[in-house]
Amino acid sequence: MLVTGPVVTGETPTPEPAFADVADVTDVTVAGGTSEDAPRPRRPGVAAPEGPLPTVRVAPYVDLTTPPLPALTDMADATGQADVVLAVVLAGQDGACAPTWGGTTPLADPAVGQRIAALKARGGTMTVSSGGALGDYLEAACPDAPSLARAYGAALDVVVADHLDVDVETDRGRAVSVRRIAEALALLQRERGTRVTLTVQVDGVDEGLSADAQELVRQATTAGVAARVNLMVMNYTYDTGTWAEAMTGAARTAVRQLEGVWPGSEPADVRRRTGVTFMLGRNDMDMTTTPADARAVVDDARASGYGGVGFWAVARDNGSCPGTEDEADDCSGIAQAPWEFTRIARGFTAPA
Repeated sequence: MLVTGPVVTGETPTPEPAFADVADVTDVTVAGGTSEDAPRPRRPGVAAPEGPLPTVRVAPYVDLTTPPLPALTDMADATGQADVVLAVVLAGQDGACAPTWGGTTPLADPAVGQRIAALKARGGTMTVSSGGALGDYLEAACPDAPSLARAYGAALDVVVADHLDVDVETDRGRAVSVRRIAEALALLQRERGTRVTLTVQVDGVDEGLSADAQELVRQATTAGVAARVNLMVMNYTYDTGTWAEAMTGAARTAVRQLEGVWPGSEPADVRRRTGVTFMLGRNDMDMTTTPADARAVVDDARASGYGGVGFWAVARDNGSCPGTEDEADDCSGIAQAPWEFTRIARGFTAPA
């Protein structure tokens, strides 16, 4: 379970959540006449905070924790895709509040740096991701919001990036203070203008966002953090329909929950602040995301007005191990063309 109790010493106080105005008068009454436009009513209640939002719309994840490192320029040269999410930043050895790639590799590792530089030379935008499914979280190792914000900033500085993805997964029993995370992100955004994505777990078609995911979004809203909420539509069971329908249906349920968190925001703005990420090929559980499934997710995201799409992970986007029973780090486990899922994801902004 996530820890949402008292803030430790040194964490910054959270501001009150922003409420949408009841009405907005955008012009003045002309002398001797009437206003040309009546006041436009706004939705009552808490609105999603204003601030810098992610601009990247298609960004697959690159797993920097499992050797060998993928040849990212091959993907860029073959598909034109150069924007990626670099995963993942974790605490240092012995659980230190010191960012590393995967808990072991220094942030300034030359091999990682060369791959990042090569993608940037092709016009790529880098997003730094912290957290993930395995390892010791910075979010638990750093004792307060200022130290966590400094650790986030150190990782962003090495990559020279302004977009942070925080992937908090609590299904393995982690104890993480979402309030500390939210306040660290507020510091980062206020002091550096950092763009923030909250990558969150989805529990199913009917369940939508996990309870912990909803609490993270609420705490970030209270802290005034403008963020995209990235829905991980992967690794949950479903009883009826197809896997593609289970992914798109769970995303719609989650969006309705976000509309409940941000009742003062227009539904179109909530969708614009939503991203969706699928796991290509064999998932960790029994489901398999085929190219047709991925295309359905991307088409639905585009039609719904979501802000972005992504997938896990670049090194798996090949058909070198069709028919494998378990999820592999370096192939999809199904028959597919090289970079097929990357090309499908790119259809979010350039449909065929």
